Amino acid sequence: MKIVLKNGVLQELMEQYDLSVYGLAEKLEVAPTTIYRIMNGSRGLGNDMIAKLLNTFALSEADFDKLFILQTELPKGNSKEVI
Repeated sequence: MKIVLKNGVLQELMEQYDLSVYGLAEKLEVAPTTIYRIMNGSRGLGNDMIAKLLNTFALSEADFDKLFILQTELPKGNSKEVI
């Protein structure tokens, strides 16, 4: 399983909290490039980052599904997604 960020929801939350990528990076104590990489999917989400994102936007663990998707990864060699 892979945890994927819902970019549209993140962008809505950033607007609600009046945060730019730089402002969010500052709150999360990471470099802005880290936020960009998370948003474009080139960087995975660890437990610490998930917790920081939930806390920053006052979301509980029960709200996990609002901001993240659990995605099943296919074994190597399989290029077609199973629906």
